[in-house]
Amino acid sequence: MMRRVPAYLLAVLVAVLTVVGTAGPASAHATLVSTDPAEGTVLPEAPSEVSFTFDEPVQLVPDGLLAFDAAGKRVDVEASAKGVEVTGRLPGELDNGTYVVTWRVVSADGHPIAGSLTFHVGAPSPKVVPPQTGPADPGAVPTVQGIVHGLDYTALLLAGGLALFLAWTARGVRLPDDVRRRLVRVLRGSALVAVLAAALAVPLAGAYQLGSGLGGVLDPGSFDPGLVQDDLQVLALQAAGLGVAAWAAGQARSSLVVDLVTALAVWSPALVGHTRAYEPSMLLVVTDALHLSAGAVWLGGLVGLALALPAIAGRPKDAALLITRFSTVAAALLTALAVTGVLMAWRIVGAWAPLVEETWGRLLLVKVALVLVVVAIAAYNRFRLVPRVAGDGGHDQRRLATGLVRRTVVAEAALLVAVLGVTGFLTQKPPGGEAPAEARTADTGVVTGVAGDDLKVLAVLDPGPGLQRRLIVQVQNLAGDPLDLAGAPAVALRSESVDLGTIPVVPSGAGTYSADVVFPHTGTWKLQVSIRVDTFTSPVTTLDLRVR
Repeated sequence: MMRRVPAYLLAVLVAVLTVVGTAGPASAHATLVSTDPAEGTVLPEAPSEVSFTFDEPVQLVPDGLLAFDAAGKRVDVEASAKGVEVTGRLPGELDNGTYVVTWRVVSADGHPIAGSLTFHVGAPSPKVVPPQTGPADPGAVPTVQGIVHGLDYTALLLAGGLALFLAWTARGVRLPDDVRRRLVRVLRGSALVAVLAAALAVPLAGAYQLGSGLGGVLDPGSFDPGLVQDDLQVLALQAAGLGVAAWAAGQARSSLVVDLVTALAVWSPALVGHTRAYEPSMLLVVTDALHLSAGAVWLGGLVGLALALPAIAGRPKDAALLITRFSTVAAALLTALAVTGVLMAWRIVGAWAPLVEETWGRLLLVKVALVLVVVAIAAYNRFRLVPRVAGDGGHDQRRLATGLVRRTVVAEAALLVAVLGVTGFLTQKPPGGEAPAEARTADTGVVTGVAGDDLKVLAVLDPGPGLQRRLIVQVQNLAGDPLDLAGAPAVALRSESVDLGTIPVVPSGAGTYSADVVFPHTGTWKLQVSIRVDTFTSPVTTLDLRVR
């Protein structure tokens, strides 16, 4: 069997490298694919609805879709979300002018994203007041979430691991009653801390998605089941699973049902977080569950050994049996942690650069460094100290070795707690960087200028295919009212390298003219508008027009 181990590990390594080598980068957040109407479009009449299409299903937060006119006044909108599409039904007979629709949704990984859409009805408004959408700054919520999740991970894995330690690793080992009671107390205390942390994570998740800051933790909206359904499921699984584990440990009972319920509690964090946002999602969720299982058994086993070894140091055979059992399991867990960790990390990151360029990648490197130190200590424990505990040396030598094992075990446990603390922040630092979580007013695309003493000129480019755009020019008086002119203004376009000359325009409304233009390149273009007021008066203005 021992001869087969290197071959087995080699096969595992080849399989992992195959997966890693073929894995491509994935996107952690939903991305807006298209809008209807398109950004910056000038519509001849008001639309009945606006729609936003994303590349993955999203969830609309309360008041996640708001519409405003050019003066910043709210416009009634009936919002709905289904799958990848968010729709807002608008009231009929909207006045001419510019409208801004802000949106805020939650991605599959639990992180909010936001943005806005600007369109014009009839003609663009000369001035757009930024809409007041309320606070959208998470403030210290992500930091507090990281601390709470780190605490939850540590307490959860410790409680689950101690349950397994008492049920299996210490089976048949004569532990003193006071030691067993101490282990049960630590298990129950850890379970209580885990459940409390999971309960606190619920309103924190709601406040984060709403962008209401720490002040919104007590807001009833932060407890909206539609927003925090996954976090409520995690809380329920941890409360039920750890409750059963704490009861069974006190009764010194163990069964397959108890172990399964405890395992469901340990696996609960896999229901939320980044892994659900990547494909194949089911494989990564299962991988995440295996990762959690390995961490629980390792952390619980280390703490269990640290508490039990001093009491049985005078019985080297029992100490050797306990250490050997855990050491055997730890060797397999090391492989499981390495394989599952590499698989998840590479599938999420997908490249080398994000490891040093993004916060998530740097935190991951810190976690890997800590794990490598843990592995080094574990290897020293397994290959140097454990043989001395179970060897043929004298009683005093075996007892001394047992004490050394305990000290290294305590060091391993402390480092694993640090690893879990980093993991807590990893869950709140999304791969790929923070997505925009605050709805900002989009650039209306309108440029304005003054011609003569009493005329204003507005110009906007309507999005089109490639560099083919519709140019709309409107002439107004100083009050902002469109003027009916005797003839169309003379419109010319030029850049630093190309002069398109005069562009023929056609009337499309009161004081409004349009032309279809094919721009040779992007960049800044000079738009010259000459207005024939009478035979002797032709005021001219020149505008800078950005072509993207």
